[in-house]
Amino acid sequence: MPLQKLFVYLGKKNMGLTIHYRGNLKSAELLPDLINEIVDIVKIYDWKYDIFEKEYPDNKFYEESFNDAYGIVFSPPKCEPVYLTFLSDGKMANPFYLKYYKEDKENGKKMTYWVFTKTQYAGIEVHKVIIQLFRYISKKYLVDFEMMDEGRYWETNDVQVLQESFARYNFIMDKFAEALDSFTEIENDDNDPESMINKLIDYLKNKFGDQGFDFKIISPDDQE
Repeated sequence: MPLQKLFVYLGKKNMGLTIHYRGNLKSAELLPDLINEIVDIVKIYDWKYDIFEKEYPDNKFYEESFNDAYGIVFSPPKCEPVYLTFLSDGKMANPFYLKYYKEDKENGKKMTYWVFTKTQYAGIEVHKVIIQLFRYISKKYLVDFEMMDEGRYWETNDVQVLQESFARYNFIMDKFAEALDSFTEIENDDNDPESMINKLIDYLKNKFGDQGFDFKIISPDDQE
């Protein structure tokens, strides 16, 4: 795995403030209303969006399948996509991971269906809007909804807590970038990717290990 590839996936998994969420659509009949309401909202902010299947056959859920996705995805500036998309049985899921869900189920892996969106670079105001939108949507359209907000705004509804969380993550990102620059200056004569990755992990553990960070090599197949 190239060094840059390692950092892309490290970043998506561990570095950068992210929200994690899962749940189920209350009723298949609600899907068109959910899509229309989200379209109206994102148009106010001029955010991009994509619509998948707009309604379920006969307005009913059916046996879990990974062939189609239902719902809408929208993308605020500098933010990863926000997924209000569902499987055939109404479970919330990332529509771009359908083949991986299918492979995992066929291999007997436990299915959790957590969806995640990194908001780190979108900023505090966008994060607030997304969380408030989920507060509304989850009550009106979803059941068994769970949210884990690394900004702690979902749990506290406290802007100061959110600001402190963003400040901490920004500090971490800055320090991580500084460490990477230092490492590449030290190890730029090593052309073996595997050797460089192992040296990098050791370097980061030595530099940040006492601050509660857990550095791992994560491949694309390890992403949830």
